Amino acid sequence: MLDPITVKNAFLSEQYDKIVHKSGLTVYVFPKKLSTTYASLTVRFGSLDNRFRFENEEGFLMLPDGIAHFLEHKMFESEDHIDTFDKFAAVGASANAYTSNEATTYLFSTVGDIGEPLKILVDYVFHPYFTEKNVQKEVGIIRQEIKMYSDSPMSRLYDSMMELLYVNHGIRTNICGSCESIAEITPELLYRCHRAFYRPDNMVLIVVGDVTSETVMTIVDGVIPPSVEAPTVIREYSEEPEELCSRSAEFHMDIARPKLCVGIKDVAIPDTPRERERRAIAINLLCDLFFGESSPFFDRLYRSGLISRDFSACYESSIGCAHMLLAAATDDPDALLSELKREFARIRENPMIEPADFFRIHSVHYAEYVKDFDSTEEIASALLDAIIDGTELFETGALIRSVTLAELLELAKDFFREDMMAHVVIRPMKG
Repeated sequence: MLDPITVKNAFLSEQYDKIVHKSGLTVYVFPKKLSTTYASLTVRFGSLDNRFRFENEEGFLMLPDGIAHFLEHKMFESEDHIDTFDKFAAVGASANAYTSNEATTYLFSTVGDIGEPLKILVDYVFHPYFTEKNVQKEVGIIRQEIKMYSDSPMSRLYDSMMELLYVNHGIRTNICGSCESIAEITPELLYRCHRAFYRPDNMVLIVVGDVTSETVMTIVDGVIPPSVEAPTVIREYSEEPEELCSRSAEFHMDIARPKLCVGIKDVAIPDTPRERERRAIAINLLCDLFFGESSPFFDRLYRSGLISRDFSACYESSIGCAHMLLAAATDDPDALLSELKREFARIRENPMIEPADFFRIHSVHYAEYVKDFDSTEEIASALLDAIIDGTELFETGALIRSVTLAELLELAKDFFREDMMAHVVIRPMKG
């Protein structure tokens, strides 16, 4: 085993090892004596990766929207026709997978030994089995999933907002794709994507639990195939202009109560991963300070009945994009929209944050960061986010502590720009 790089945080009394396997796979082992062990194998291939070429090729291959998610579904089908979930269950492990904008992650948790479940995980991720018949069968299954999401008010609200905020960015497209795009997916395309992206040097293995690096690497040595000689993959993403695609959208669904989503496009995204993370921390602090349940804004509108406890405000980012979203079910979306616009204008003109409120919310965010280290799943998720974003897990706490009240007041004046705001309203079906 290659000597691991050990990353420590003395304040938290936590540490993890990073090892680059001879295959090119990067392995992270986070020893933690909790009731479960959690492992994830992540491929850097997500919904935004829809245009790529090998370095020895001229033109870019344009992939159908939703192919990364489609490939995730198909990886659970093997040539022996034994259900992969049954294989995990037989060795006392619970498995799952998900596709995000940036990556696809396959995972399991167990209270027992990780040897057998890790072998199963690696086996099905590295050994695809695609046929015309099973691909066409999956098209039908994912079409039902797409229709299910289209019947979900919150999914429609989110997708519509992305279409308003962004002109060219891939986040405009649902991770599942569309019924039309997935019909273009073939076994040949899936095998090409698997060859391009499902390589050890494009993957990250994370194991969190009562394990050692030596134990994990001994298992890895026996199950990870050698690195495949393949040309470097070059990805291409769309250029995103500063302006919005559109300012508003409205439609009707079979719902009992109207829903409103307001989005603010962030056009000042820093260049470095560390500063991007710090900005995200700061804006999420603003979300809680101005719109959280303890804020004067929330209290006033909640008491008036205009909003309920489902009102939410958060900041999120992905490759080349970032935005704040505020969403709620409300009996009067027009009145709520007016209230939000007035609050944005007030914040721009004269943001006011009491020092005691800043200290309280600031402490809550740091406490939540520390609390995540009591869960193997939360540790693995936070570590993966840091790896994908190019940041450092243990530096997050220091970044939270470094944000000042004066900094937040200046940021608030610049962020809540009316020209970067869009809104979506869903109203109940007439009659």
